[in-house]
Amino acid sequence: MRLVIYAVVLLTILRAVIANWFVPRLGLNLWTLRKVSDVEFAVMREDAVRLVRGGVVQGALQPEERYFVVSCHGKPVMLVDNSMERLVIVLFADRWIDVPCIVPLMLHWRVRIVAEREYA
Repeated sequence: MRLVIYAVVLLTILRAVIANWFVPRLGLNLWTLRKVSDVEFAVMREDAVRLVRGGVVQGALQPEERYFVVSCHGKPVMLVDNSMERLVIVLFADRWIDVPCIVPLMLHWRVRIVAEREYA
């Protein structure tokens, strides 16, 4: 009987460790800024295409599209949406996402984000 109790306790601990290791951890950074004009949004998309290293920028190819997604190594890392009354930037981060590929872009946009957050 004691062996069965030890086995159950060991399996419970093992299950907890495995569940903790394989459960995806997703961190989100969300910025809401003033809505930008179509021209400013096109410039932001061009900045993303130019500054994202080893990544792909999808969406906002047509003037009526008001969002784009930045993917690095096949995983989405950032969504930029200008379709509502505010510009929304969502940065996804977890241990499987290569966030450093968008560091140059975020450094470039940092001035805008910090300035608008101070006055918001």
